[in-house]
Amino acid sequence: MPRDRGKIEARVVPLRSRDAGDARVGGTVAERVALVAELSRMLWARTGRAHPTYTRATMPVVISTLGEQSSRE
Repeated sequence: MPRDRGKIEARVVPLRSRDAGDARVGGTVAERVALVAELSRMLWARTGRAHPTYTRATMPVVISTLGEQSSRE
């Protein structure tokens, strides 16, 4: 079942927080960033659509706090 792209969430935590140490995958920061970039390229290619050209300022995302996310559950 396809996900509603308007409902995709990302976890953002302060760098000095305890949660920042939970990388979810191994490797250095540079290796993890490279992994995300490669996985993104591979998965986007599977859609068969052109790579998006929106700017960082116009990305289709919503920024919310952890408290806001908890209140939605």
